[in-house]
Amino acid sequence: MRTSITFWLDLSRVPHMSAEGAATTSGPVVETRHALDPNRPRHRESIVWVIPRVAEGVTAFVYTWVNSTGDAGAALSVFGSALGEQVFEKVDGIPVPTTVEFDDYRVGPLSMTLAASGMTSTVEFVGERVAVSIEFEGLHAPFRYGGHPEGCPGFFADDRLEQTGVARGTLRVDGQVFEFDDMCQRDHSWGERDWEALHHMKWINALNRDTAVHAVELLAYGQRYVRGYLYRHGQCVPVRELTLRYDLDTELLHRRMSASWVDETGRKAEVIFADGGPHFVWDVSANFTLRDTSMTAWIDGEAAVAYVDMSWDPAYMDRVAERSGAVSVSL
Repeated sequence: MRTSITFWLDLSRVPHMSAEGAATTSGPVVETRHALDPNRPRHRESIVWVIPRVAEGVTAFVYTWVNSTGDAGAALSVFGSALGEQVFEKVDGIPVPTTVEFDDYRVGPLSMTLAASGMTSTVEFVGERVAVSIEFEGLHAPFRYGGHPEGCPGFFADDRLEQTGVARGTLRVDGQVFEFDDMCQRDHSWGERDWEALHHMKWINALNRDTAVHAVELLAYGQRYVRGYLYRHGQCVPVRELTLRYDLDTELLHRRMSASWVDETGRKAEVIFADGGPHFVWDVSANFTLRDTSMTAWIDGEAAVAYVDMSWDPAYMDRVAERSGAVSVSL
């Protein structure tokens, strides 16, 4: 059974969030470690590098985080059709003093350096079955959600940066060696992260060296929040309109999608996503499950790599999957 569902929402009526609920900061980005409030248990800071195509059928995801009491963690996930299984190695609960900055940072098997501008960074993770070393260079200055007129949604972060760039390095998986020089999406966020507030999340990226699109769509408190950008010819401009149509299989895994970006200057990008393959799955809380996949993409007909997350409440996934079968969704 296939079901067609259409949603409509007037984004101009999204309510303004108070200063306590959203970041509205402006000015140049300085990527340093932020002071977190130990009295706020959901306060945390994290940095992610995602390489959709290390090699054909191989995707890598490197993640590090620290909570408000200074306990840190790191993870490396490698997955894809060429590997046969997801390899996920993770450490957590490692104390990192507040005096340790991101220009020379270590958490267990992970070490990294991050320039204050955010334009360059290195990260290395040496695990038992997998290891990766990455040199990252941004194509544009980090894009901040806090620059939106309504700021960064306060349940998601005090502020968040997103950046498209190029990653060069080496990945080792069970003795296999993959050299890469390809597109990468990086994010850095700090402050509140309330997974329980979210009904659903999408994190959508399609990347090539000339054009890239990024968006996050958050459904929380019955409302839709969209942040993102269109990068083209050296200009990174906030998204004004985002339209999505996609197919979910019987397990609510995303396999195909078409999307339209319109930025604040009126530039448009039509993006086709296909070949959603093995999904990286991570239960980040009891009530929220990340489900990510690398995809093939075309931005206005030009080839790109893509990485798309659609995250759900597992109880909702089970309930809908039992009743609906495969679903086609438009917005």
